[in-house]
Amino acid sequence: MLFKSLLSIGCCLLLAGCSATSGSQINSNPQSLFVDNSFIKPSDFNEITDIYYLTEQQKAMLDESITPSVSKSFTEQIVDNLLHKDYRAFDYDNSFTRTASQTLESKQGNCLSMVILSVAMAKHFNLKFKIYDVKTAPVWNRNGGLFLVNGHVNVQLQNTNFNSKHSVYEFLQNEYYTLDFLPRETRRSLVKQRVTERQLAAMYFSNIAADAMVQREWDRAYWLLKESIAFDPYQSAAWNSLAVLYRYNNQEALAEQVYHHALALAPQDTNVIANLAILLSAQGRYQELFEYQRQINLAELQNPFRYFDQAEYAMSLANYDKAVNLYKKAIKLSPHVDQFYFGLYKSYLALDRDKLALKNLKLAKEKSATVDDRARYNDKLALITNM
Repeated sequence: MLFKSLLSIGCCLLLAGCSATSGSQINSNPQSLFVDNSFIKPSDFNEITDIYYLTEQQKAMLDESITPSVSKSFTEQIVDNLLHKDYRAFDYDNSFTRTASQTLESKQGNCLSMVILSVAMAKHFNLKFKIYDVKTAPVWNRNGGLFLVNGHVNVQLQNTNFNSKHSVYEFLQNEYYTLDFLPRETRRSLVKQRVTERQLAAMYFSNIAADAMVQREWDRAYWLLKESIAFDPYQSAAWNSLAVLYRYNNQEALAEQVYHHALALAPQDTNVIANLAILLSAQGRYQELFEYQRQINLAELQNPFRYFDQAEYAMSLANYDKAVNLYKKAIKLSPHVDQFYFGLYKSYLALDRDKLALKNLKLAKEKSATVDDRARYNDKLALITNM
């Protein structure tokens, strides 16, 4: 249910619970932190100029979906006819972040893609809207040797049927209608922060930069991160990712400058601190790391992939009971990762506990973040059913 983004990225632990170093300060000339000459701009880079763009054919299709009605308001028709309530007309797929036009064409997207599409629809119909960064429990993922922590966004559309003058309806409807992949009962208690269209665009470019970094497409990732920062120069997440990119490309001095700039923008961003700690440790600067040691130890305990890796090793030794316990520890820390449930499936299968194995295979499918993963789990479920 959560969108993949480079809100944080690192090659090992993400540090938790410490504050910024006193030496971190905002760079008075942030443009000096870019090195365009070191990264070749891709020839197709400028193809995406407006993430909210819809084709004329798509706009016509949207218009045809809205008809004069006494039973449904304008907003209700958008929600019911086009999005099918909370995006049920679309397949959730976290493997790609798409623009509005791409999402509408493919009928697939993560929550960031769906919010971008919803904003594009609202702009087309001249509806007011509100975009929110929703603070959920962190969802971990590991891809290409990089740890990524997922964030979540949703959107509210103006309810055109709302009338505050009629008090009898005040408790039955709201001025804005919330669209979200998360169940309504879940999102009621979550903290959220309003974001702008430009900040949402910055998230988009950070997201696809993350995909590029996983593929080691450093040139593309660099220019995408620069684009993201152009939309929102105060987001520590993109600066953090840029520093990681520099470190992977042997520009450690510049990476350290960027980490400190990111920390000055967000002193409590523990992900930046984590990656700075990785850099300092690699350079043998242990004295500077000393004050963070307790937090580093705690962070290690909070990394679900620590237990997942231990569980996989236990499986290789045929120690299936131990593997079960370790997979469960990983799930407790991050209950939305399908790999952990698939690990339980393998463990229980090896222990001849078929009902528990099947239960966890179904959970792996339910938690899977891409259409391809769900197809693979479906194939396994079909094979078990036939057997």
